[in-house]
Amino acid sequence: MSAITGIFYRDGRDVKPEIIKKMNNKLAHRGPDGYAVWNNGPIGLGHQMLWTTSESLHEKLPFNDEKSNLIITADARIDNRKELSTELNIEDKREISDSYFILKSYEKWGEKCPEHLLGDFAFAIWDINNAKLFGARDHMGVKPFYYYLDDEKFIFGTEIKAIFCVEDVSKKTNELDVAFQLGLISGNDRKITFYENISRLPAANLFVISKEKNYLKQFWDLDINYEIKFDSDEEYEKKFHDILTRAVRRRLRSAFPIGSMLSGGLDSSSITCIAQKILNSDKNINLKTFSAIFENVPKSNERYFIEKVLSAYEFDFYYINADEISPIGEMDQFFEFGDRPLVVPNNFMLWNIYRVAFQNDVRILLDGFDGDVTVSHGLEILVEYFRKMNFKRLFFESKALKNLKNVSYKSIFYMILFNLLPTYFKRRFLFRRENKKIRGSQTKIVKEEFSERLNLKERIVEIDLEDNEFNNAHKKHFTELNSGTIQFENELLDSMAAPFLIEPRHPFYDKELVEFCLAIPSEQKFSNGWDRHIMRRAMDGIIPNDIQWRKEKGDLSFNFDRSLMNEKKLIEEMINEIHLIEKYVDIDSIQKSYEKFVMGDTEDIMYIWNTLLLYLWFKDNFKQQKI
Repeated sequence: MSAITGIFYRDGRDVKPEIIKKMNNKLAHRGPDGYAVWNNGPIGLGHQMLWTTSESLHEKLPFNDEKSNLIITADARIDNRKELSTELNIEDKREISDSYFILKSYEKWGEKCPEHLLGDFAFAIWDINNAKLFGARDHMGVKPFYYYLDDEKFIFGTEIKAIFCVEDVSKKTNELDVAFQLGLISGNDRKITFYENISRLPAANLFVISKEKNYLKQFWDLDINYEIKFDSDEEYEKKFHDILTRAVRRRLRSAFPIGSMLSGGLDSSSITCIAQKILNSDKNINLKTFSAIFENVPKSNERYFIEKVLSAYEFDFYYINADEISPIGEMDQFFEFGDRPLVVPNNFMLWNIYRVAFQNDVRILLDGFDGDVTVSHGLEILVEYFRKMNFKRLFFESKALKNLKNVSYKSIFYMILFNLLPTYFKRRFLFRRENKKIRGSQTKIVKEEFSERLNLKERIVEIDLEDNEFNNAHKKHFTELNSGTIQFENELLDSMAAPFLIEPRHPFYDKELVEFCLAIPSEQKFSNGWDRHIMRRAMDGIIPNDIQWRKEKGDLSFNFDRSLMNEKKLIEEMINEIHLIEKYVDIDSIQKSYEKFVMGDTEDIMYIWNTLLLYLWFKDNFKQQKI
């Protein structure tokens, strides 16, 4: 979780050292262990170092390899060092940094080098001989990369605030992103940001910038046609177990104490227990776990399940009393480090977990985030059974699902029916939902003129159609894994962890694991009414039985509803000062949503939350302008 910065003046003018230094200083909070810049003529590169791995203790960036005429700056953890050492004829030892493996990969394979890398990375290489800047971002977008590009210059940074250090870069708000936030689809577009002229490098993309040309190119994609078939359930279980264990092991490389988020759910418990087994075997040290508890909100409290895990292994554990924390209390700091109004409802919980981890000398924090997306709930197989007229299996699984998780036959029927509708009728239904502002409408609180100007309803309908256009569970899983939401969530988590010098690591975003989970039969993901069936079986003897066969996920919405109710005064202030965002928000709609919320109806709570964040953001900016 270091920081990288850079400027390339495509018009040939020199980069002033003070500008790249200013950019670097803006990101000093991300890297207290080293600072350096390199510039020569029209190119300038910077780096703020955060030591995480043993190899990073010897790393100096930007690194100028005078022999190859290549200069690199990088924020990277490369997991296939052993394989690369053979292919590149480099000794895999602690004195050799991960960035050096990247640089030598580029020297050998050129623009194909990202195809040979495994891990989390964002980097840029100045190729002196070819007068071009080359870089790439990892497969799932764990490492952030933002940039500004026009005919005269290319500016990039790990955070947007560094880019704004260059005077003529506009901070104009991107109204499309505002609309997406109000319409509850933030992050769906992989490239746009909250600023009109700033872009994100999409996950699994590389870039090439020279004086004459520039282009982005996707270097990796999931293969929807790739299938894995074994002869028995036991083979699937063993393979899943082995791949997930490798994914966790790859993320344990650290020169500092390692921590893990532990919520008591299937995903975080699996990661935590596997990590502790590996640490017991390799180093005989205890993993530090960090858990949010909600003693005053029993419906959100997961302490029972957390303690089941804690009793299974020896951990150093820490609790955060999240029900005592305001979701708004430190919003100004969220904005400062996130460069946008954050949209994660439980950001206050994550923020405080990162803080406690920092206080306990942890720099690496494992996270089971989005394990259900990678492994897949697999419910869409019910649609597949209907299409194949396998009604016997459909009835069996529907009955099992109803008995296990109290999912009604009615909801199952509607899921199947909607999927079977021709696209024309789906589109008509979705447009009617938006036009009539009925339950489920995503433009419910968006001002009509604003919505029409950006064709927001049409955009939302097309996004919803794409999400619901599948004829089998495999295609649905493919769509979810390709969602821009994964990249967006990674960026939000990174921005909240950065102030506390925490590098989040996500085993469920491991390339090998993602490819495997997509390729296995859908029956391995959903069976006998159980979602993530292969994972539950593979965790036998590793996690406690109560969690392995837990029927429901934890629900933090009860605490969020309660916490936001305590902020009624602030919400009322927003409504009274709606002029700050009135060109975006329908005041009557947000007023009605608030009245429902006060009466105990939380259906519109996310609209209220996102509008409140937008109001606070613009209010803060208005104050800054007056100062």
